[in-house]
Amino acid sequence: MAIAIFLLMIFSLLSALRVIIGPTIWDKLLGLNLVTAKLIVIIVLVASMQSKTYLLDLALVYALLSFIGIVFMSYYLQRKGRF
Repeated sequence: MAIAIFLLMIFSLLSALRVIIGPTIWDKLLGLNLVTAKLIVIIVLVASMQSKTYLLDLALVYALLSFIGIVFMSYYLQRKGRF
Protein backbone atom coordinates (compact mmCIF):
# COMPACT_ATOMS: atom_id res chain seq x y z
CA MET A 1 0.00 0.00 0.00
CA ALA A 2 2.83 2.38 0.75
CA ILE A 3 4.15 1.90 -2.79
CA ALA A 4 0.73 2.74 -4.23
CA ILE A 5 0.53 5.90 -2.14
CA PHE A 6 4.04 6.89 -3.20
CA LEU A 7 3.19 6.36 -6.89
CA LEU A 8 -0.04 8.33 -6.52
CA MET A 9 1.90 11.18 -4.95
CA ILE A 10 4.32 11.22 -7.88
CA PHE A 11 1.46 11.17 -10.38
CA SER A 12 -0.26 13.92 -8.43
CA LEU A 13 2.85 16.08 -8.72
CA LEU A 14 2.95 15.41 -12.46
CA SER A 15 -0.70 16.44 -12.71
CA ALA A 16 0.09 19.59 -10.74
CA LEU A 17 2.79 20.29 -13.30
CA ARG A 18 0.04 20.14 -15.95
CA VAL A 19 -1.85 22.78 -13.98
CA ILE A 20 1.18 25.05 -14.01
CA ILE A 21 2.35 24.45 -17.59
CA GLY A 22 -0.97 23.72 -19.35
CA PRO A 23 -1.18 25.70 -22.57
CA THR A 24 -4.94 26.24 -22.34
CA ILE A 25 -7.21 26.93 -19.40
CA TRP A 26 -9.02 23.65 -20.09
CA ASP A 27 -5.75 21.73 -19.67
CA LYS A 28 -5.23 23.47 -16.35
CA LEU A 29 -8.76 22.59 -15.24
CA LEU A 30 -8.26 18.96 -16.24
CA GLY A 31 -4.97 18.87 -14.32
CA LEU A 32 -6.68 20.28 -11.25
CA ASN A 33 -9.36 17.62 -11.52
CA LEU A 34 -6.68 14.93 -11.77
CA VAL A 35 -4.87 16.25 -8.70
CA THR A 36 -8.02 16.24 -6.60
CA ALA A 37 -8.99 12.74 -7.74
CA LYS A 38 -5.57 11.37 -6.84
CA LEU A 39 -5.63 13.09 -3.44
CA ILE A 40 -9.01 11.53 -2.71
CA VAL A 41 -7.63 8.08 -3.53
CA ILE A 42 -4.62 8.75 -1.27
CA ILE A 43 -6.93 9.73 1.59
CA VAL A 44 -8.97 6.54 1.12
CA LEU A 45 -5.83 4.38 1.07
CA VAL A 46 -4.51 6.01 4.23
CA ALA A 47 -7.90 5.51 5.89
CA SER A 48 -7.86 1.81 5.03
CA MET A 49 -4.27 1.40 6.24
CA GLN A 50 -4.91 3.07 9.58
CA SER A 51 -8.52 1.90 10.04
CA LYS A 52 -9.75 5.45 10.59
CA THR A 53 -13.28 5.86 9.32
CA TYR A 54 -13.43 9.62 9.76
CA LEU A 55 -10.93 9.95 6.92
CA LEU A 56 -13.47 8.34 4.61
CA ASP A 57 -15.94 11.07 5.55
CA LEU A 58 -13.25 13.64 4.83
CA ALA A 59 -12.60 12.06 1.42
CA LEU A 60 -16.30 12.13 0.60
CA VAL A 61 -16.65 15.80 1.51
CA TYR A 62 -13.50 16.66 -0.43
CA ALA A 63 -14.83 14.77 -3.49
CA LEU A 64 -18.13 16.63 -3.37
CA LEU A 65 -16.46 20.03 -2.99
CA SER A 66 -14.03 19.21 -5.77
CA PHE A 67 -16.83 18.17 -8.12
CA ILE A 68 -18.88 21.27 -7.41
CA GLY A 69 -15.83 23.50 -7.78
CA ILE A 70 -14.84 21.99 -11.14
CA VAL A 71 -18.39 22.27 -12.45
CA PHE A 72 -18.66 25.93 -11.43
CA MET A 73 -15.24 26.80 -12.82
CA SER A 74 -15.97 25.13 -16.17
CA TYR A 75 -19.36 26.84 -16.35
CA TYR A 76 -17.72 30.19 -15.59
CA LEU A 77 -15.02 29.66 -18.21
CA GLN A 78 -17.46 28.46 -20.83
CA ARG A 79 -19.55 31.60 -20.41
CA LYS A 80 -16.34 33.71 -20.67
CA GLY A 81 -16.55 35.11 -17.17
CA ARG A 82 -20.27 35.90 -17.14
CA PHE A 83 -22.71 34.20 -14.81
